[in-house]
Amino acid sequence: MAAEWSSLEVAKLIVSVATPVVVVGLGVVVTRAARRVEQAQWSNRKLIEKRLELYDMMAGPLNDLYCFLRTFGQFREVTPPIAIKRKRALDKAYFASKFLMTPEFSKLYEEFINGACFDPGKYQGEDAKLRSTVVRQKAERGRWDDAWDGLFVTDPAEVRTDDRVEAAYEALMQRFAADCGVTAADALVR
Repeated sequence: MAAEWSSLEVAKLIVSVATPVVVVGLGVVVTRAARRVEQAQWSNRKLIEKRLELYDMMAGPLNDLYCFLRTFGQFREVTPPIAIKRKRALDKAYFASKFLMTPEFSKLYEEFINGACFDPGKYQGEDAKLRSTVVRQKAERGRWDDAWDGLFVTDPAEVRTDDRVEAAYEALMQRFAADCGVTAADALVR
């Protein structure tokens, strides 16, 4: 009688042996999943930190160009040659970090820099031209160097309106904030 096992006793034995194995297996799966989540969170934090560093480098010069073209704020501190230097510095920072940003940011950066602020030029080695008029800039400044005249587009169709410059700037900076993890609701709380 002792040698015969009932199906109930066999089931009890299987369950008692299988339970620790299942618990250990679930523990391994849960631990691995937790590590993957932790790694993803760490990677995301590092990406956000890099984007914030880029924001710190680029926000001021972007605002300088915006004020220069709109002729308000501290625009007189940015001469036409300085505006072109700002573009070069911005492009260097942007292209060095382009792949850390979203495609939407890239599109909006290109629209602001090359669509609203500058005509990027038609020939290699030629400086980009400012999408403003010499007349407007001269009228708003107390000091003017006639050598600056050649830094502007000459075709009136290439000059951008204040509304277009503002819309491109606002869209770019909102996207920049979003790429850095800041939403409009976050900005309102502060």
